[in-house]
Amino acid sequence: MDWKISLTRVLLKSKKIKINNEFEELYAVDAGIIFISKHNYSGIVNFQISEKHRSLVGSGHIYNDGKASINYRERGIILYKNPEATSIVNDDFARIYKIIPDKISIDGIDYPPKTVNNIKEKQHPFLKSTRPWSFQQSIAAILLGTVLAIHINIVYFAFSILAVVLAQGSFNIINGYYDYKSGNDTLTSMTSTRVFIDKIIDKKKALLMALAMLAISGTIGTYLVYSNTLLIIFLLLGIFAGIVYSLPKYGLKRLALGDLSICIIWGPGIMLGSYILQGGIINLPVTLISFSIGILTANIVHGNNWRDMKEDSDNHIKTVSTLLKARGSEIYYLSLLWVPYFLILLAYAISPMYYPVLAAFITLPMAFRISSDVIKQKHLNILDAITAKFTMAFAFSSFIAYAAIYYLTGLLYLRL
Repeated sequence: MDWKISLTRVLLKSKKIKINNEFEELYAVDAGIIFISKHNYSGIVNFQISEKHRSLVGSGHIYNDGKASINYRERGIILYKNPEATSIVNDDFARIYKIIPDKISIDGIDYPPKTVNNIKEKQHPFLKSTRPWSFQQSIAAILLGTVLAIHINIVYFAFSILAVVLAQGSFNIINGYYDYKSGNDTLTSMTSTRVFIDKIIDKKKALLMALAMLAISGTIGTYLVYSNTLLIIFLLLGIFAGIVYSLPKYGLKRLALGDLSICIIWGPGIMLGSYILQGGIINLPVTLISFSIGILTANIVHGNNWRDMKEDSDNHIKTVSTLLKARGSEIYYLSLLWVPYFLILLAYAISPMYYPVLAAFITLPMAFRISSDVIKQKHLNILDAITAKFTMAFAFSSFIAYAAIYYLTGLLYLRL
């Protein structure tokens, strides 16, 4: 029925619930409405949830499910949907509350309250442990490297995306596990993979899945090497860097070398690798373009490290942020944000035939807005996500320009 769809949509898409017209909390749905709060609630409460132009109001009995610091299951569900709620989970007064609705209405129309008992958050713990949001950076690098080669083998292109995504997902699981095991990720860490902290998935099963994904990726990579033996360098470099990056004590990310390794892997590594796979010949302009993508990807990691600077410092983990401190991290971030534009201009100056890449300058308004926010110290807690969106726009604008111009001029050639 349409009303069930509307009710489900409002409850699953919204994040904030207002209790007794006074306090606004971050919530999730699990056979009722659950949330973490430092306020005391009991008895019957009124609540309101807004989603775009719709407003859900209701009332119901509220129950105290205990301390957030020891309630793994419900805490995990809430933080899976609202990572920003981690700021209070370790507070002694933070409790997990559950509302069982007695009355619900949307825009003045009453609905059966028991329907909420059948609604649960759509969780994909194993998928989230791979950090799927980060795959877009790899795909963008592959797309740009592929289209630069002009003559595109569709089969190689598809296999390259599958191999890179599987390898990246595998290393993300391993990295998340070691961050949890080493104590770098704690109860209050605003990490995207709280699946280990909140005990949402079994550690052994997660690691077995990571090894299986890596094995499949390696098999595909071996197949692709037969098309161009030069790819063996990129394949071995990627596997080596992925493993060394995540090591517990001496990993690159713990020795202030994480940014550099990410830059090399995503720029010259993934983008140039996909370019060579399609028969491209390495030259200086293409290398400069690849470094522009690599630098921006490294800036995503820096945005994350800048936010986690205190925790990393407390755990004796060296990152560029812990070495540069707050002011230095700001200057470093802004440098990584703007240097790619210079590299694009330099690539064009060396060889004007690469003029479609100038389409990346369409992202200038975004760069100015992000720079302004960073200088004003705004949105630093989600700076990595903001930078990821910017990097996607930067890479995709160039890819779309190349694909469109090459197609219209008849230069783009697809083959199996």
